[in-house]
Amino acid sequence: MKMLRLWACLVLVCSVQATPFYSDDYLNSISNSISHSISIEDGDSSSGSYSSSYGSDGLSETDFVPLEQQSLQQARQDAAAAAAAVPAQAVQSKPFNVDAITTDVNSPNPAVFFQQSFPFFGNEFFNSFGGFGFGNTQEPWWKGPNVCTEKEENDGATTETDGDETVDSFGQERDGTSSVIRSPLFGQFQFSVNSCAEKPNKHVCTKIVNQNGKKKMVTLTRQCCYGYGRPRNADFTVPCEKIEIKDIEATAADMGAQQFIESAKSAGELGNMLSNGQGKKMTLFIPNDAAFQEYRSQHQQENNVDDSKPEGSQMSSIYKLHSVLGDVELEDVPNDKLLQSELPGQKIRINSYQLPPALGLEPYRYAANCVPIEKHDKLSEQALVHTLRGVLKPLTKNVMDLIRERSDMSIMRTVLEKTNVSALLEADKPVTIFVPTDAAFDKLEPHFRRALKEGRGCASNILKNHILDLTFCSLATLPGAKTTTYNLLGEPLLLNRTRSALNQTEQPAIYINNAAKILDADIMGTNGVLHVIDTILPTESALPMTTLMSQKNVTIFKRLLEASGLDNNFDDLDNITVFAPTDKALQNSEWARILAEQPESLKNNKALTEFVNYHVVQPMIKTCDLSESLLPTVAGTNVRLNLYSTHALFSDVMNRATVNCARLVHFDDESCGSVLHQLDRALTPPKNNLLNALEANPNYSKFLELVRKANLTQMLANESDSFTLLVPKNDVFEEFSVSSESKPAQSQAELEAQVKTHIVNDVVCCAGIIPTNWPFVRSIESISGQHLRITRDRRPKIENAGVTKCDLIATNGILHEINDIIVPRPPPPQHHRPQLTHSYQPHGDFDVFF
Repeated sequence: MKMLRLWACLVLVCSVQATPFYSDDYLNSISNSISHSISIEDGDSSSGSYSSSYGSDGLSETDFVPLEQQSLQQARQDAAAAAAAVPAQAVQSKPFNVDAITTDVNSPNPAVFFQQSFPFFGNEFFNSFGGFGFGNTQEPWWKGPNVCTEKEENDGATTETDGDETVDSFGQERDGTSSVIRSPLFGQFQFSVNSCAEKPNKHVCTKIVNQNGKKKMVTLTRQCCYGYGRPRNADFTVPCEKIEIKDIEATAADMGAQQFIESAKSAGELGNMLSNGQGKKMTLFIPNDAAFQEYRSQHQQENNVDDSKPEGSQMSSIYKLHSVLGDVELEDVPNDKLLQSELPGQKIRINSYQLPPALGLEPYRYAANCVPIEKHDKLSEQALVHTLRGVLKPLTKNVMDLIRERSDMSIMRTVLEKTNVSALLEADKPVTIFVPTDAAFDKLEPHFRRALKEGRGCASNILKNHILDLTFCSLATLPGAKTTTYNLLGEPLLLNRTRSALNQTEQPAIYINNAAKILDADIMGTNGVLHVIDTILPTESALPMTTLMSQKNVTIFKRLLEASGLDNNFDDLDNITVFAPTDKALQNSEWARILAEQPESLKNNKALTEFVNYHVVQPMIKTCDLSESLLPTVAGTNVRLNLYSTHALFSDVMNRATVNCARLVHFDDESCGSVLHQLDRALTPPKNNLLNALEANPNYSKFLELVRKANLTQMLANESDSFTLLVPKNDVFEEFSVSSESKPAQSQAELEAQVKTHIVNDVVCCAGIIPTNWPFVRSIESISGQHLRITRDRRPKIENAGVTKCDLIATNGILHEINDIIVPRPPPPQHHRPQLTHSYQPHGDFDVFF
C-alpha cells in the first residue's frame, strides 16, 4: 500500500502544469555554472596546442594537447576578454562559446516532469517545456540580422561518434529524429543532440541522425554575410554589422604590409597571386614591411632564391608561395594543416598554439611554416589577408636531409642512421627534433659518447628524447612562461623563454629542461621543424648504469667499478638489476679503505670482481614485480629476496623489501634497459650453511651441543630449505644452568622441543620486525609449533629474548644471536565436558545445560 501511495503521488506531480518564474540574475547564474561545468574531449591527438596553469613561482606551466580539445578553453578566453573590454554593468551572460552539447527538447506530452539541457538559455529552450514561462531573453548574434545560413547533408556519414549510439539520459536508445521514447520515470519524450561550435563570425552545428541503422549528418553553418562582421572577442549578442572592405593594396597598407604587395605589383605578379581576376577566392600571407625590407636587404640566396633578380622566376616563386586558393580563416584550420600554395609543389604548414588566458593575449598564436602570423583574417576586395613577421621560403628537404647537409651535426646524423631513427625524420608525419651539435657530444663521458656513436645501449632512447610527433615552433614559447610538451618517450620537455632586457635587440634565449639552450630555432623542412641545441638532453631511461649511479650519489660503488675495470662491462649489460650499497653503507668498509689507500691494487682484483658481481641480478626487476625468491646473480650464486609489511593493521600489504636482509632504501631508478636499487648495507656471499656457522663460532658451542643431542644437525645442513635460527650465546646457557640446578634433567622429548623452539622454517630478517601492540600482535611459528611473538623496542624482540646480533647470512637461512633462552610454553589445559551417567535422564530443556 505504501508503494502504491508513492506512485500515486508521483503521477499527480507529473500531471501538474507548473509555471515557475525566475529573475534574469538567477538565469545568468545558472548559465554561468553550466558553462563552467561542461567539457568536450576529442580523441584525436595527432596535432597539438597547449593549455596552461600557473605554479607557485608565478610562471605558467603549459601542457601540449590537441588543438581540437581546446575549444572549450577558447570559449572561456573569449568570455574573459569580453569581460575585460565591456564595463561591468554592461556585461551579458554568455553561457557557451565553443563545442557545447546542445539539446533540443520537444515534448508535447505534459507528463514530462523535468528535462535538463545544455544549450543557450534562449527562447527555444525555455519554450520547449509546455507551460513553462520565462521573461524576455537576448538572442545570440547568429539569430540576428545579416546572418547567412548554409545547410549541408551527408548520407551515411561516418564520424568519430559512430562507436557511441545516441542514448537518452536514462540509457535508452533513440534514433535522434522524431521517434518517441518511453521513459521509465516521466512518461514519453523525444529530443535530438547537436554538436555546436561558435566562433567570432561563424556558428556551426552538426547533428547526426541514426534511424534504423542509417546515419545522416546534417551541418548547419551560420555566419556573417559577405561585407559584414563582428569585432573580435565581442559579446555573443553583438550582431553582424557592415564593415568597410578595401582593395588589396589599401588593406595591406592598413596592416603594415605594403611593400610586398607593391613589389609583387611592380614585378607583374600581383595578378597571378590573385588568380588573374577570375573571381576565385584567395588568401594571401603577406610579410610585413619590416620583414620584407630585411629580406630584400640581405642580397644573397636563401634556399635557391636570389633576391637580386626581382623580376626573375625565383622571385616570382616567392610571390606565388604566399598565395593560397580559397578563403582560409585561421580559426577553421586544424593544427599542422598543410595548405597548397599557388607555387606548384610547395605547401604552407599552419600551426596554432593556445595561450594561457591569464596572459591577457589573444586566445591563439598562429604560424605559417613557423613564421609568426602577426595579423589575420582581414577581408579585402580581392582576398583574405594574413600578415607575417617573415618571408616564407620554398621547402625542398625533409628534416633528416637538413641534418645530413649540416657539417656541425655529423655525429647526430651517424647515430640517427645506425639506430634507424632516421626513418622517423624522413616520413610524411609532422615531427620536431632538437638536434645537438657535435660540440654537445664532446660534453659527454667518453664511454657514454662512444656507446652513442656506435648506436649501442639505449642510443635510440636518447634520440627519441629529442623528438616530438608534432610541429613545435619557437612561437609556442612565451617570455616568462613555462611550456611543456612530450617527446616520443612520453617524457615531458619543459621549455622556458627568458625575458629580454629593455635595451636588448636579440631574441631572448629558450632553454629546455634548464639543461640545453636553443642556438638556432625554426629550421623548417617539408615534414617538420629542426631546432639546434648546445647540450644533449639527459633522460634517466637512457643513461648508462655508471652515469645513473653518479646522478644518484652511489659514488663509492661506482669508483670500485672503475678501479676494477668493470665500468664499461656494466654499462654494456642489458636487462639487469643492480642492488648497489649506498655510500653510507660502504664508507667504513674494507673495500673503501683499499680504494682510498691502494686503488691500483683493485685492478682486475678477483675478490672485488666477485663482490661487485654479487650485487647484479638478471633479469631487470622493478619493485612492482618483486616476490620472495632466490635470485641468481652474475657471480653465479643466489641472493635471497624477502618482502615484509610494516602496517600494523594491513599485515598482508608488503611494503618493505630486503636482499640478504639488507633493506632497499631507494629503488626503481631506471637506466638503459636496467634498474638500480640501493641497499643500506653491502652484500657478502655466504660461505657456510647454518650448521657450519654454528661450528665456526665458539660462542655458540653450547647451543650446537644441544642441536646434536636433539639430532637436528642434518636439518640445519640441508641446503634445499630455509630457516631462521635463534641462537643464545654460551654465557646465556651458563646463567640459565645456575638458575635451574634444582630442576630435574630434561627428557629427550623436552630437549628436542627446547631446541626446535629456536628454529623457524622461514627467513625473518630484523628489518621485517616492527613495533606492535595489542591487539595487532604479530608472531612467527617455530618448527615445534610454538607461536613466538615478535616486536621491537630498542632492538628486535622475539618472545622473551632480545636480538643482540642480526642477520648472520648462511646459504640456507639466517642466524640471529639472542640474549635469552626461549622456554616453550606448556600447552593450554583442555577442559572436558563431564559425561552424563546413564542413570541420569534430563527432565526438561534446562536440565540439558545445567
